[in-house]
Amino acid sequence: MNDATAPAAPAAHAAPGAALPARVLVVDDNAINRKKLRIAVTRLGHDAETATDGREALRMLAEQSFDAVLLDIVMPQMDGFDVLDRMRASPAMRDVPVIVVSALDDETESVVRAIELGAEDFLPKSFDPVILKARLEASLTRKRFRDQEKEYFGRIERLTEAAEKLERGRFDPDSLALDDLVRHSDPLGRLAAVFRGMANEIYERELKLHRAVATLQGSFLVLAVGLVWGLTPALSRMAAGLGSNPLGLAVWVNGIAALLCLGIACYRRRLPRLGWRELRFYAYWALIAGILQRMTTFVAAAHVEAAMLSLIVTLQGFIVFAVAAMTGMERADARRLAGLLVGLAGVSLVLFTRFDIAAGAQNAWLIFAMLLPLLFAVEALVLAGKRPAQVDIFASVGLMMGLSAAFLAPVAWATDSLLPLGPDIGRLELLVLLMGIVGASSLLLAFRLVATAGAVFYSQSAYAMTIAGVVWGMLLLSEELSPLAWLAFAVIVLGMYLVEPKRNDKELVIKRSFVR
Repeated sequence: MNDATAPAAPAAHAAPGAALPARVLVVDDNAINRKKLRIAVTRLGHDAETATDGREALRMLAEQSFDAVLLDIVMPQMDGFDVLDRMRASPAMRDVPVIVVSALDDETESVVRAIELGAEDFLPKSFDPVILKARLEASLTRKRFRDQEKEYFGRIERLTEAAEKLERGRFDPDSLALDDLVRHSDPLGRLAAVFRGMANEIYERELKLHRAVATLQGSFLVLAVGLVWGLTPALSRMAAGLGSNPLGLAVWVNGIAALLCLGIACYRRRLPRLGWRELRFYAYWALIAGILQRMTTFVAAAHVEAAMLSLIVTLQGFIVFAVAAMTGMERADARRLAGLLVGLAGVSLVLFTRFDIAAGAQNAWLIFAMLLPLLFAVEALVLAGKRPAQVDIFASVGLMMGLSAAFLAPVAWATDSLLPLGPDIGRLELLVLLMGIVGASSLLLAFRLVATAGAVFYSQSAYAMTIAGVVWGMLLLSEELSPLAWLAFAVIVLGMYLVEPKRNDKELVIKRSFVR
């Protein structure tokens, strides 16, 4: 709608027959005529601006909003006909009514030409003020009706667009942009309110559905991460029993995982071109997950039972939540905090059953093993906040594992810790291969879980790791837990139930899917 309609806004509240103030542009090269017209327009209750020629008039029309133009025909440089021609060609000016004011001898021919070019009416220079008032008010009234009609059809067009969006399944109320239309009390306003109400209802229903799907997906991934990673303590303990050393084992396991993931990425043609920032991230990740986390796991597994090591891992949930809440990455509501605290209480109960004051060395290894949940927590936060989103998931894990193997190999060679494997395939070789597959799979699942449900919900995979680690320890190593430990498991599962996936980012994805 043209800005010139703004002065007409009070029309609905004006008394019948009352003159409505308007902005009128008087264009005439003669100073006396300009003054005469300006005074006459002002006496009618309108605001009048003046222009000395056609060029100045066009400039003012382009920069300001006017409701009508009183235009002289005969002017130097650019006459009134040229001004009318330019105004008709401009979408911003074509709706401004023009009354031609002229003293040409051949008035009939001039009037016809002016009307053909878009003029609304004609007024002689020796005009009667009563005639000026009648013709000016008639032109302004027609313009107000045109503006109202244009605004009304604009609202109809917007409602039509909203209906098309609803038909295409785009139910986000913000995308419909109906707030200003709803404020009208006419039938179109009521129809807009109905559209927005329908969209809100469907949108909220879809959000609930997507939240349920997100929770189920996140829960499935949590169980998958736990089931796969839970093999690591048991397999590491078995490898230690076959004479492996942590450093050499880490080189082989990380190298196998890197070859597996990079091979899949190459097959999918997803090998990335990395800049310095991405390489720095993967080096940082390799240090945390591929070196420190792996070495801590393998060293601790040689001295701590697989079930106990799995129990200790659940501490990462409390660490991740505390850091994420303090940094604003996650919302710290009462339910999630209660869930994490309940899970922590369950882990503490199990540790209490195994902590022996007389066994100093064993207690020291238990304390050392507590580095593992801290490293898991740091990894989860790094993946959630700094991961290069454009890099393929298989390439990401492969690059990290490859870098960690490359960093560890020279150290293993210098310390004579390289683990000799093959050429015959024995139990140790099969264990190392399986550990490489398990390491790659658990990282890929963790990667997906963080992207889907957030760092805090990922930390709940520690509970599943605990349960799976205990079960695998029983199956593969014949380890046992006391009834009190099983009670602690129930407490841990309750804590997992109380924590929900991260919602803010998920709802943003849902919203984008609606408005796409």
